Amino acid sequence: MTEMHDMQYNGCMQTTLRIDDALYREAKAEAARSGITVTQFIEEALRLRLESGGPEHLRERESIRRRDELMEGLLRATAHFRVGPKPSREEMHER
Repeated sequence: MTEMHDMQYNGCMQTTLRIDDALYREAKAEAARSGITVTQFIEEALRLRLESGGPEHLRERESIRRRDELMEGLLRATAHFRVGPKPSREEMHER
């Protein structure tokens, strides 16, 4: 049985995916134009996506969200500080 399994397995996993019909037709047509199989087309698309780390706008949006969270935290932590000119020694002792 091991020999049969080894003969069938070539380093690739066979799986079933649910893909939008229109998207699949578009991918199939592009694969045909490129002279490759749909499997090769999908593998290439997955590799490109994984190498890029995702769309740039999503990374930028996440960066902005993190920046905003940090700013809100900083504002909360420093809300009790007085903004304005430094008080004189006399003003400090009046309080």
